[in-house]
Amino acid sequence: MRKGFFAYPWDLMDEGVEVALQNMAGRCGCNAIALTASYHSGRIFRPRISGPKIYVRPGAAVAFTPQPKHYEASTPLPIAEKRVAEAHVLEQTRKWCEKEGMDFGLWTVGLHNSNLGSTHPELCMRNCFGDVYNYILCPSNPRTRAYLRGLIADICDQFRPQRILLETANFLGMLHWVHHEKFPSTIGEAEASLSFLCFCPDCLARATQLGLDGEAVRQQVARWMEAFLNDERGALPATFTVADIPALLVESPALYGYVQMRTEVTATLVREVKDVAASFGTRLEIMPAAFGQPVSRAWREGISLRRLAEASDALLPLSYFADPKEVQADLRWTKLLSGGAPFDVGLSACHPFATSADDLAAKVAICMKEGAGGVYYYNYGMLTNERLDWVACANAQDTCHKSC
Repeated sequence: MRKGFFAYPWDLMDEGVEVALQNMAGRCGCNAIALTASYHSGRIFRPRISGPKIYVRPGAAVAFTPQPKHYEASTPLPIAEKRVAEAHVLEQTRKWCEKEGMDFGLWTVGLHNSNLGSTHPELCMRNCFGDVYNYILCPSNPRTRAYLRGLIADICDQFRPQRILLETANFLGMLHWVHHEKFPSTIGEAEASLSFLCFCPDCLARATQLGLDGEAVRQQVARWMEAFLNDERGALPATFTVADIPALLVESPALYGYVQMRTEVTATLVREVKDVAASFGTRLEIMPAAFGQPVSRAWREGISLRRLAEASDALLPLSYFADPKEVQADLRWTKLLSGGAPFDVGLSACHPFATSADDLAAKVAICMKEGAGGVYYYNYGMLTNERLDWVACANAQDTCHKSC
């Protein structure tokens, strides 16, 4: 079984690439890594790094110098984080992994890209009101699809990873959780879910191709959204709102058809990307949901687990839960809906999801019991030394001492 960390290249660079990798392998007992090749903006806390503790990424960027030959003329080029790219962290890591026998995976954020979205709003999602989500490129857009194919080809050509762990080849909703984002009203399940629907020209054109009246769906969704956002329902209990979306799908067969259309969009995109990766001998593993757990909520992002499993080499649910029973339920749902497709698991070793060494070890034991091919811990640079020891105990449960 593969056991490794999700890791950021700037953390490896600042700690020392070999020092960090030896720490993962020797201290923590890891035999794999999922190193970021492309990532979104963020302010990231790093407790173990000496000096400043917050790493600021003002925009989405890649950790290497892009090769224009892989991108069609109509598509934008990814922006490189110059400091990291010039340090050749990805190449150094690949060489170390080859020498030491560690599985080399590259964690790649695909369409969640505020930099490209801000400069190319025509590529972005648009909700029923026409609001542009500049943080997510629409997977229906042909130029967006060409961009993602080019990005994967570029990464595979330069670094030859054993696997790509792909995040965000899907739709997102209106809640982005950016700095100073302000939503003064309670956003319920219905309006939150409907906000994941895109009505950009390319989504509407795809709906027309499938015999759907996308504009009629947009108008209906806008009427519902106006009502939900203005009727001051307040923070109703989950038992009251849990059936809101199923009820709307029953009332509107056209809405159901539109939701299904989105799963075809994402699955065919993943298939295209998988074919690109396979041409370089690289496996493609896909995270079904980026902004919502449990994995049963992946449908909001335009995901069918069955279709996604058929289009990729493996699924990678991010089972970030505090209760081991919830991790188990998430994995069993993944297996049931995907038809028993291969899967790895993302576990968070951060607060508040991991509470002790025993807690993390119990979750890893569940992953093993359910048949996961690998476990990836979030996130190497964000963990305290004590939590690294928890990972070590989880990776060696039969030999770990209670002193952890």
